[in-house]
Amino acid sequence: RKWNEAVSCKDIVGLAIGTRPDCLSRECLNLLAELAEKTFVQVELGFQTSNEETAKYIRRHFMNDTYLNAVQALHKASSKIHVVTHIIFGLPGETSEMMMDTVRFVVAAGTDGIKIMNLYVLKNTDLALDYERGLFKDLDFQEYLALLKQALTIIPNNIVVHRLTGDPPKSQLIAPNWVTDKKRVLNELKKL
Repeated sequence: RKWNEAVSCKDIVGLAIGTRPDCLSRECLNLLAELAEKTFVQVELGFQTSNEETAKYIRRHFMNDTYLNAVQALHKASSKIHVVTHIIFGLPGETSEMMMDTVRFVVAAGTDGIKIMNLYVLKNTDLALDYERGLFKDLDFQEYLALLKQALTIIPNNIVVHRLTGDPPKSQLIAPNWVTDKKRVLNELKKL
């Protein structure tokens, strides 16, 4: 009902919905398909990584097949639904090759868009405890830029890159500190 209300407003040009791949019921898919006939519909799926071990560590609670099935189901429901996938670089234990494997995985899955962000550590989280124990280190700025440059060579031109960095709440941020200088991040990204 709320989605229909939103798209009925004259100033609304589309609908962007963020969800988990395991939360798309048949009823939801049908409604999204109906809405896609009336307006632009974008469904954003949180995926983070294609590495199943990392997925367990971050408590993603769904397997890669669930993501693949969600992308296929959305495209089957309507070719007009724009699917965007969120991934994270710098997850504990992941190598640059694992991160590029994630990029290749979502590209092969048929995502229409991608949002990449770096891992940041926030206060009062389990991740913060692991970080403070030295169980992993955060990506430095140059490492992150190198990863983005590599990822952009993998992502084909028909896939929209919606985001290349995140915006953590400064008051909650433990690491990395460079993410708070948004202007610097954006200026360096323009050089890629």
